[in-house]
Amino acid sequence: MMDVSRITRRPTPAAAPPEFRTADELLHESVSTGVREIDDLLGGGLEFGQMYLFYGHRSMHDDVQRMAVHMQLAPKRGGCGRPTIIIDSANIISTEHIADCALQLGLEPESVMERIYITRAFNSSQTYELVMGQLKEIFQSVPDTVLLIVAGLPDLFITEGMTTDATRDIARMAARLKTFTLAMGIITIVSAPSSQRNPRYPAGGRALASSAQIHIYVRAGRGHLRYTLAKHPSRPVREVVRPIEAPRSNTLPLSYFLR
Repeated sequence: MMDVSRITRRPTPAAAPPEFRTADELLHESVSTGVREIDDLLGGGLEFGQMYLFYGHRSMHDDVQRMAVHMQLAPKRGGCGRPTIIIDSANIISTEHIADCALQLGLEPESVMERIYITRAFNSSQTYELVMGQLKEIFQSVPDTVLLIVAGLPDLFITEGMTTDATRDIARMAARLKTFTLAMGIITIVSAPSSQRNPRYPAGGRALASSAQIHIYVRAGRGHLRYTLAKHPSRPVREVVRPIEAPRSNTLPLSYFLR
């Protein structure tokens, strides 16, 4: 069992006969995202063994990086104190943002950055190889990882042109990530832009959408972000709104990032 603090458990329905239990009766372990509104939307936080698809406005990547930092908190403070692996195909990583999130949580930025392992893809072939060919090896090198983030899974394929082969490759990656998530009992977060044809749906094809058990659609308004729980195996479609925070005053000297 994973040693996870602030484990939230869904209420158990009325007991069924001893010889039969439905999936809804199983207890689900979860951990806070570090964003109160997203926790409320999900009924407590991120569940282990689940693959999440965040799609829509690019501001979602700030939240995703915050989740990576929050995971580094000690169990008694609501985190796991375990590493995060990020496969970045969307160029989302901001060292300044990660450091700022760490300072807000009372963590040492350098210590946090040592526990967030980042590998970047610069073309669609590299994204495919990282997910299909190297994922197991990456996790073996960081065995205590509990959170996998694949930022912009379809982004480079879209940039290079969505061919039949590209759609097939995205489908294979999505299936691989779902299987890997269930087998490892980890949390996987995948991000994607909205579909150009219909912004309320994720880009990347049906296979990506069907592989992720939980979908969160992110939109930006004037002074706020709106999160829609668009798909969940047991919770209804609903929305929450979070005011956009003013920039924090925490500033690190340039020498910090150069040392």
